[in-house]
Amino acid sequence: MIIAKKNEREIFFEKNIKLLPPPLQEILLKVDKKKLWEKVDVRYNEEGYPLCMYYDNGNVFKINSEKPLQEAKRWYDEIEEKGAGAIFLYGTGFGYPLFEVLSRKQPHTLVLVFEENIYLFSAMLHYFDLEPFIKNQRVVFLIGEERDFKKVLQEIFYSIILTMCTNPSLAFTHCAKRNFKDKYLKIHKYVFSQISLMVFYVGNDHKDNLTGFTNFMHNVKMVLENPYLSCLKGYFKDFPAFIVANGPSLDKNISQLKRIQDKGIIICAESSVIPLIKNNIKVDVMAVLERTKYTYEYHFKNVKHQEDMVLLALGVVDKNVFPSFSGAKIPVFRKKEAISSWLNGHIGDESSLDAGANVSHMAFELAVLFGANPIVFVGQDYSYGDKGVTHSKDSVYLEEKGERARKILESKRVIYVEGVYGEKVPSNQLWIDFKRGLEEKIELNPNKIVIDATEGGAKIKGTVCKKLSDVIDEYCSKKIEIKPYEIINESKKNILIYQRKNKLEKLKKDVKSHIQLFIKLKKRAVEGKFDCIEMIRICDNEEYLNHKITLEETYQKNIKAYQMFLEDEVSRYFCQQVLFVYYYLMNKLGIIDSKEKTKEIFKLQYDFFHHLGVVCQGVLVSFEDAARLLEGIDLKL
Repeated sequence: MIIAKKNEREIFFEKNIKLLPPPLQEILLKVDKKKLWEKVDVRYNEEGYPLCMYYDNGNVFKINSEKPLQEAKRWYDEIEEKGAGAIFLYGTGFGYPLFEVLSRKQPHTLVLVFEENIYLFSAMLHYFDLEPFIKNQRVVFLIGEERDFKKVLQEIFYSIILTMCTNPSLAFTHCAKRNFKDKYLKIHKYVFSQISLMVFYVGNDHKDNLTGFTNFMHNVKMVLENPYLSCLKGYFKDFPAFIVANGPSLDKNISQLKRIQDKGIIICAESSVIPLIKNNIKVDVMAVLERTKYTYEYHFKNVKHQEDMVLLALGVVDKNVFPSFSGAKIPVFRKKEAISSWLNGHIGDESSLDAGANVSHMAFELAVLFGANPIVFVGQDYSYGDKGVTHSKDSVYLEEKGERARKILESKRVIYVEGVYGEKVPSNQLWIDFKRGLEEKIELNPNKIVIDATEGGAKIKGTVCKKLSDVIDEYCSKKIEIKPYEIINESKKNILIYQRKNKLEKLKKDVKSHIQLFIKLKKRAVEGKFDCIEMIRICDNEEYLNHKITLEETYQKNIKAYQMFLEDEVSRYFCQQVLFVYYYLMNKLGIIDSKEKTKEIFKLQYDFFHHLGVVCQGVLVSFEDAARLLEGIDLKL
């Protein structure tokens, strides 16, 4: 630990700050130095270690004790690390707990450092040389309140680093618990809500991923024969957009939607299209997110849609959806989803939506893309209606063919949440997660007026509640001169067929390349299983201790082998669920410090390779089918 002398504080600060990421540098350089040293007082103890006091609104906080090194050592002894993949450190305690963690943790362990006080963090940079740790350790600094580090945290959780956080150790410094407990508990709650959301977005199973891939490959022809989503960008600036969902409250005000006419854009979630058709409501855009066969069977099969309605659906929807729709349509690429991004790079124009986990998330993003303002929610309950009703009365989910979906919702545990009128309303965890995802998107668009005109249901944070009739009176005053379907039809005339054919040929080539990649990965998985069998045999041998170097080398070789399945974005997409499960099991096992644990880790690695091999075999077959499918495409505009 290198400590600054009195005349070295600014030198240490300048040196440390250059080691940090540019966004964090920018924040720290804006800290008012006069205010900093009014709030932070540092003196040296008899041993020459800096001790910190913090002053705020007449309160005095002691950040560390007179014996900071001993305090940090005793504190770390109480942390249950056990070789965790990650440590979440809440509060830096003016550096001493941080140094203790970084000096004693396992080399592979990732440390996420949460320091809510920018002044304390800035002061720490003046007194300690952090270069040995920032340069050589796996450490990420997340400074300030949730809004300050939100973007960095999401980047971490969207990356494969999340696999290291499957079984983290939690470390609240004495200072964090003693002085700022409420603030750090709030941060902790936020961090784990983000982890929950990211895991939710990762998806549920390998079959689901393969279904989406297969659907998209069947929809490649539709992508190439139609315009891209970018053709609609900004066309409806400052016109109101009404996002119509299928909650039970839709029955209260659905008739009001007729008054919008051509003075606003109506975007309907796929499940609300049938109620809107039955009530003769003119829809501009239908948004579709789901990849299951039920999307087609419920909302397209034998359904006559309005001729001037536009279909904007993710490219992963069922292969029957686009061919069954005769109007203007655009297959939409999904942002941050590997297969969609990969295909976008070959046959798209880079335009895409995050789309979220619920069709209302997608509809909201479409409204933002259009430039609409305000954005108005209708039928967006996220709660049960009277007598446990789940959808509007004209929904297919209340008919016999919707029984499956209805029973799934009815089987979920009821959780009460705050309603729009301050009362408690019944909901479930799925809807709560969907609502939270929508609130995240609203928060990311502070320049938009977002109105909840559902007139019932759960309270949506970031919205203003109003009656739908009042919203229409206030905002539907100007006529929209050009409609979405007209823009798409006009854009379709400008498609150059030779360019689209060139894109198709590049995709064909890359599909063949990935076939070879999955053959290679499948072979590596088989080799890994054989290595694990041999190591398990050694563990059962009486001369086990004579093979410790071989065992360690094979373990590290296997860890590197798993990275092979992560290096390509496409293979990572298909393998990610298996990776999360087995990294969790390995992280949970902790430090491998006995014969029994050594044998157990190789059993886990054997199963890891086995399931990776199963995944790669399934993906290989799907890619071979895709190659044949692409060869049969004949583009016609």
